[in-house]
Amino acid sequence: MKRRMKNSDFQGKAITPSMKKHFKALGIKTERQYFAWCNARNFNADLNKDKGARDVEYKHFLGEQKALKDNARIHHNADAFLHDVCMGKITPKAVIRPEWQKIATIISKTPDEVTYRIGLSDFLLLMNKKTKCMFEKAGFGNKQFFYVRAFINIYNYCCYWIRDIEDWTPNTYNMHGQFCALISHLFEDYPAPEFMYSAWFRMDDVAENYRDWYLTVVSGKSIRGADFPIPFTKKLTHHFMNAPAFCSVEQAIKWGEIHALGGDEILANAVIASRIGETMINRKFWDSVFQFFIDNPMLDRAHVGPIIDFIYAQKFEVRECVTAPGIVEHIQPPQPNLSMKGRTPNSLLKQVERWHGNLAKSGDAQKYFFKKSGIPEFKQKTGEDKQDAWRIRELLSGAELIKEGRDMQHCVASYARRCSLGHCSIWAMEYVSAKGDVEKYQTIEITKDKYIVQSRGKRNRYPTVSEFNIIKKWAQTVGLTIAPYVAGR
Repeated sequence: MKRRMKNSDFQGKAITPSMKKHFKALGIKTERQYFAWCNARNFNADLNKDKGARDVEYKHFLGEQKALKDNARIHHNADAFLHDVCMGKITPKAVIRPEWQKIATIISKTPDEVTYRIGLSDFLLLMNKKTKCMFEKAGFGNKQFFYVRAFINIYNYCCYWIRDIEDWTPNTYNMHGQFCALISHLFEDYPAPEFMYSAWFRMDDVAENYRDWYLTVVSGKSIRGADFPIPFTKKLTHHFMNAPAFCSVEQAIKWGEIHALGGDEILANAVIASRIGETMINRKFWDSVFQFFIDNPMLDRAHVGPIIDFIYAQKFEVRECVTAPGIVEHIQPPQPNLSMKGRTPNSLLKQVERWHGNLAKSGDAQKYFFKKSGIPEFKQKTGEDKQDAWRIRELLSGAELIKEGRDMQHCVASYARRCSLGHCSIWAMEYVSAKGDVEKYQTIEITKDKYIVQSRGKRNRYPTVSEFNIIKKWAQTVGLTIAPYVAGR
């Protein structure tokens, strides 16, 4: 085993002309740099090396330089990158660009059989030539997905193609429009709702089932014969098939349920934007909640999300409490038998308001601290002398969420645990005067996929047009996507 050299090992030792020349060849200027270089590569850092040892080090140096050039090539040549990842010539860890590293990870999880990888490489290269979306993302529901994941799934279903891929040419410059046209060309005898395209982006347990639904629809068969998680009536099926394009499949089911019960688009948007927007369990109970909203049409729909948060916390949420060092106690929900019978809008809103107040006083959220999401904050100077400013900053502790909830009179403190787990991040949109006075305007929720899914002002009001424009400008600047229902209009 080679002994790691210390700085003291160099003291008092003369550097020979041949070693100085060796230093120059390696791009090294000092003994200390040479010491670090050798230790990092497990070479003996002796200043009196013979020519053979120096040649070995120089050969290693040339190999490193070639690897750096090759790495730079694959990071600037999309086709070379796709081919080399598919053929296993580079690993995700070797990829420098963060987004491309994620794409490399997605590709690396496909079957490593050589014939499959060759075919996949050819298909991805063809798609990169014909479309503009290979390295981009699409949003469905509260998540964003790389298009490359959808392309892989499409390739895996090549036995279901009804037309030749070579015959397809995009007729639009819009990225998502190109993808939709591709799907239609390859699979559709009959059109399908656009939200069903989300099935091609997913890799979870239900993804294959959802893709089967899509194939059922495009073949002209009734989707009511598919394997659904809930009973599908004719009315529910009709509304499900007419859900908006931005929905996930689960949100489309919620959309269909609410309309089938007699609800409208405003209520459906409010529900799919809530924490249960994609929940398929406890359906009978949640239908009773939706019916409550439908039976009380004068209840401001801005309260739908907060009421659902309150009901969920009371009936279903199991909280964690640290009772001693290293000991976590799970506290069961306070009202597991809660029902909607006999409730009125006024009494329910009073309960929600008291819950908000208790959240602000509770120490439960105080124990949480959050890692930064990595999303840049926002600042825009304004006013006559450009001395005032709008700013959007990230809240990084449970204590900050408690204060935000107290100031804004909403339930953002209940998001402390989700933030600590990295599921979302919470941001405060504020106006700062030249004197340093701060006025709060909106509280914003962003998912880990960089998706803005909520923005609420004091007492849960939706953002005004001017506030929403500032949020849009920030989103465009830092690469965020805004869910269509955030504006509440």
